[in-house]
Amino acid sequence: MAKYLSPEAKKKRAMRRRMRRAAMFACLAAFVLVVSWGIVSVIEFFAPGEEAPQDLVVPQPTTGLEPNTSLENDGLWTEHVGPVRKTINDFDIIAPDHRMLQLPENGSVDLSYFENACFVGDSLTDGLRIYRSIENSVADIAEFVCNKNLTPKSFIEGVIPFDWDRKTQNGIEAIVEEDPEILYITLGTNAMTFMTDEQFLYYYDQMLTQLQEQLPDSLFYICSLTPTTQAAAARRPIFSYDRLYNVNNQVAKMASEKGMHYINLHEVLAGDDGYLKAEYDSGLDGIHLKPEAYTQWVQYLMTHTVHNKDNPYIPGSPYYMG
Repeated sequence: MAKYLSPEAKKKRAMRRRMRRAAMFACLAAFVLVVSWGIVSVIEFFAPGEEAPQDLVVPQPTTGLEPNTSLENDGLWTEHVGPVRKTINDFDIIAPDHRMLQLPENGSVDLSYFENACFVGDSLTDGLRIYRSIENSVADIAEFVCNKNLTPKSFIEGVIPFDWDRKTQNGIEAIVEEDPEILYITLGTNAMTFMTDEQFLYYYDQMLTQLQEQLPDSLFYICSLTPTTQAAAARRPIFSYDRLYNVNNQVAKMASEKGMHYINLHEVLAGDDGYLKAEYDSGLDGIHLKPEAYTQWVQYLMTHTVHNKDNPYIPGSPYYMG
């Protein structure tokens, strides 16, 4: 005999059933979601993913031009915005182009800027000392540690036969003895006669390292190897444009990585073809310069300095900031 249930009890029983069904559907839905998530996770785990990112590489500037293509008038390399402060990062310069690493034009300084400067180099640099009557002469303003046929190796290993009296014949000591606030170094074109690129760069690196250790507060300007005439390069391939171009790339890289500043003398001494301008050729060997070239050389240095509010800028010059 069926148990008698009051209408109220029947209603309660029906409600309990509905609640059980709702709970069952909720559990089933949760179960389906969990299973779906698990399937997706398994698929993603075994599916081929993207390759792990490689070490960060700094993009290198390039124009796609051949090394001896003139860029002097195309605005790519020479239109700098100044003043510019040089920055050094922790990345190696992998594929340098010396034109991209050169110090840009800045407000023009007057000759007093060179009162605490020392010029270091071979016979090409010595022209700055010899030609005293030219415009922009620094001969009686700056100090000089230079002589014919000098190379970086001369400063590291050899005794330098200076043409004038000095307390020492050691090149590094002679420079340090001057205690310069500013140091201009121009070496290389003569050295190409009897040194390989590797030898030159090795000793140059050693020389700059020693000088930087002994003159930590000096401002270093490292000048490019100077251009030769096309005729000189044709006679002696050791002076080819391509060779000087590649060595200058490495010199600029070396200077930048040491926190020094690279001066591109090709901008002022070379013509559109990348070789020494005919009007600057001394006529001796296609390497050495006329006095007029030194006037322009110094003028270029006067407009390419590291910006400093205390520099003796000429009012009205480009990028002059007062």
